[in-house]
Amino acid sequence: MKYLCISAELRHPVAEELRRQGQEVRVVFGVPEADTALVHEHVDVLVVEAASLVGDARWLDALRGRARPEELLVLGLADAATDAALAPLLAAGVDEFLVAPFRAEEVRARRALLERRSVARRQLQRSEASARGEMSRLAEIIQVQSEVALAGFDLATVMDLLCERSRRLCGADGAAVALMRDGYVEYEVATGSLAEHRGFRLPLTGTLTGDSLLRGEVMRTDDAEDDVRVDVDATRRVGVRSMVCVPLWREARPVGALNVTSRQPHAFDDRDVRTLELMAGLLGAAMGNAAEVDARHAVMAERTAALAALQESQELFASFMNHGPAVAYMKDEQGRRVWVNEPYRHFFGLKDDVDVSLLSDVALMPAASAEHVRREDQAVLDSGVASASEGMIPSPDGTERHWLTYRFILKERTGRRLLGGVSLDITDRKAMQAQLVVSDRLAAVGTLAAGVAHEINNPLAFVLSNLSFLAVELKNVARELPEGRTSEMEEVLREAVDGAHRVRQIVRDLRTFSRGDEDVATAVNLQAVLESAITMARGELKMRAQVVRDYRDVPPVEGSEGRFGQVFLNLLINAAHAIPEGRPEHNEVRVTLRPAGERVVVEVRDTGVGMTPEVRARIFDPFFTTKPVGVGTGLGLSICHGIVTGFGGEISVESEPGRGSTFRVSLPLGQGARELPPPRRMPLVG
Repeated sequence: MKYLCISAELRHPVAEELRRQGQEVRVVFGVPEADTALVHEHVDVLVVEAASLVGDARWLDALRGRARPEELLVLGLADAATDAALAPLLAAGVDEFLVAPFRAEEVRARRALLERRSVARRQLQRSEASARGEMSRLAEIIQVQSEVALAGFDLATVMDLLCERSRRLCGADGAAVALMRDGYVEYEVATGSLAEHRGFRLPLTGTLTGDSLLRGEVMRTDDAEDDVRVDVDATRRVGVRSMVCVPLWREARPVGALNVTSRQPHAFDDRDVRTLELMAGLLGAAMGNAAEVDARHAVMAERTAALAALQESQELFASFMNHGPAVAYMKDEQGRRVWVNEPYRHFFGLKDDVDVSLLSDVALMPAASAEHVRREDQAVLDSGVASASEGMIPSPDGTERHWLTYRFILKERTGRRLLGGVSLDITDRKAMQAQLVVSDRLAAVGTLAAGVAHEINNPLAFVLSNLSFLAVELKNVARELPEGRTSEMEEVLREAVDGAHRVRQIVRDLRTFSRGDEDVATAVNLQAVLESAITMARGELKMRAQVVRDYRDVPPVEGSEGRFGQVFLNLLINAAHAIPEGRPEHNEVRVTLRPAGERVVVEVRDTGVGMTPEVRARIFDPFFTTKPVGVGTGLGLSICHGIVTGFGGEISVESEPGRGSTFRVSLPLGQGARELPPPRRMPLVG
């Protein structure tokens, strides 16, 4: 068959597939070229796209008028199997349609259906042409056609109807529809004198019906007794003397025969032959239509099953992605989100009705995080190589969350590239890694500190002793010299003594830092320890802030009263130093004591200058300090960390520049702590 395809694609996929299947195909760009082709060439099938029929499809009727409408078939192409996509094709009355993607097997099935329809039309045309001179019989045949149409696609009903009508129109005693099966011809339908022979089987060779099928020709015998082509024994068994056999065509090959028989010789003439050819044409068309309907039902059933399988697969995929711990998404090459899973929506607080394709990265995260995400996305899109990277994307409430993201390329069937991403929240793993690093660092420094303190202490004793001796001797010498002669030496000596004492204090701090488990743990009343520390730090606090107490009843904890006092005094002094002097009525240091399950939590919160993330990350490092030289050693918070963790507790900090800091100490309850009476409640403001 010859196909004419109207498309802007010179190598349209349907045209290419038809050529692969051995068909003659010509592609033209528009209606004028198609019009010219139909005038000068024979075309069996016109291929049109649904999009070209939207709005005004009258051009298709004009093209049909150029060819013989009864010979030109139209194949429509749709982008999707939806009502909207198919509506233009159905309105235009196409004979068949294909839906993208255009698979080879579907193209082959539609081609076969079109070929059968073309053959059926030609057969019907021949039958109608041969019957033009017989108006009365034609009227009856038209009536038969109406009856066949009313019978629909029920092939058994149509076969019974046409078999009986053929017998009546030809004045026959009997009629039968014989179909080829396993090398035999079997009476599928029989009426009149042949009714009792339904299921009767004849060999293909040596019988008139068999020869008719093998040759694809109409066979007629006027007297079976004298015709060598006839199996006389068979005809005698069914009582036949005259017979006409007309082949039934399906998919361009004979598949059976429509027979009429008579007990009398010379019972049929050419007019009966032509009538029977018309009836056979109707029956062949009905068989083709029934097969076409069966094929369509099979295709629809297959498509329904495929859609059900696809839906099940999608539901399984969605269930897997929505119930896992990972945040997952897909973006197009322009950075627009085309899909996100439920954990993604939950993290960013997006409702189900929010169209994520309209949201930019900046709308969901800070500019710095959005820029990091854009760079990582673009690197994978440019290289096509999957990557794994870490980054910080805060939650909508501002909490820092760290993510490990795996990015990769996906491709749709259309060739469009998508960026896939799967992110795991590794914040806790990084709270843990940081603690391990600090713990390892403190352990190493503690070991070093113990040795350094021991090595410095001995020569320091000599230095202090000698400085003391020099101070005494300088006073004795000063009596013999003019007044003021030794004042500068005395000042230098005092500075040397102060420096030596400062070294001694550092050594003591180092010994405290490295002491480890010297203290024996006892039950400690934290409220009493806090009050003692507040009293000791009052000189630093009173010029800077008000102290606000927020105490709740808590049981004792396991630890050392002296060591905990050292921790809280250090935290209170640090809080005071974070607040500039003056205007204490506008600042506060809030001390909170509260239970937390099997632990007790102490919080020291100030309204001071706060810390940057870089400072906050190193706050517990030994010798790290933000105080001026000579003011702090950088050991205070490291010692606090060692004391707290040594008793099984935890210490952490929250801080932002300009918003103050909160140090949080969590300590385990002591054995039998609940048997002790609750501590006395203190006033809330001091």
